[in-house]
Formats: sequence, structure tokens, C-alpha cells
Amino acid sequence: GANLGGTPVVCGGYGDSIGDSDKCFRLTSGIWEEFTIMKEERGYTAAVMHNDKLHVFGGWDGSILQTSETITVDGEVNYGPDLPTAVRRHAMTKINDTVSLLSGGITNTDSYSAKTWYYNHDTETFTSGPDLLEGRIIHGSALNVDKVTKAKIVVVTGGYNGNNMDSTEM
Repeated sequence: GANLGGTPVVCGGYGDSIGDSDKCFRLTSGIWEEFTIMKEERGYTAAVMHNDKLHVFGGWDGSILQTSETITVDGEVNYGPDLPTAVRRHAMTKINDTVSLLSGGITNTDSYSAKTWYYNHDTETFTSGPDLLEGRIIHGSALNVDKVTKAKIVVVTGGYNGNNMDSTEM
């Protein structure tokens, strides 16, 4: 989910009784209403905002997804580029106006991936990033800015790798 055009929006997700969802909802006047429908059902995704669009990456629809989608404030849904590998239970962090970082997750070959990928929103291309020290899923990630050097530092924290994790990587 994200703040899309000044309105909270959530898309996809997983519920035991409903399975994976392709629906997007927005909060209007304190009430959640269906907003639009994605092209694919998606649970366990990660998303970032770019150029006033919600960009949703990967996920699960009964199998691990390699696709991405964009959702506009008007509810228009389009496919984005395919990811380098199918992934779910990963994280995405916007680094700057052009680049985001995808980290960890479950792939078709790795239960707890240590891989990262830079995604350039302008060219719609992925390039390999540095490996995490520990593979992880269902973790958090965020961008911190050093107060002195102004360096932008992606922080990956917590998650699961067969055990609950309390470690942080920068």
C-alpha cells in the first residue's frame, strides 16, 4: 500500500479464507472501498511509489510471481517489467528519484534469499546489488540519511530465516 494521490491505497494481500487478492482498496471519508483490480492476484508482494504510481513487485498467486504492475491514482492498471527472478515475501525501498532496492524473499531456488536487485524506474531495468549477509524473508527495509555525511543508507532489519531474526544490515 501507499499514499496514492493523497489517499491511502492497499492492493493485493492474502487471507486464509479468501486466498490471494487482486483487489485494490482506498480509504475515502473513513470507509475502505474497492478502488481497482490488478491484472493478477498477489499476496506477499512489495511495493514503492514512483511518479505518482504504486509499483507492485512479485508476490504469490499459488506460485511465485516474476511480474510487476503499476496502479495510477485514476485506477489504471498496467503490467510493468518482469523481475530477474520470481520472488515473494521480499522488501522494496526507494533510494532516490530513479532507483529502488529489492531485497531478500523466497525465490524458486532459494527459501531465504540473500540477493538484492537495484531497479531503475526510468529505464525499467534491474541490476544485481550486493548480497545480504543473511538471507531473509518478511523483513523490513527503509532508507536512512546520515545527518553528517548526508549518505543515503538502506537498512534491512528483522525477518525470518528459519528463526525469527533480530539482526540489521546496512
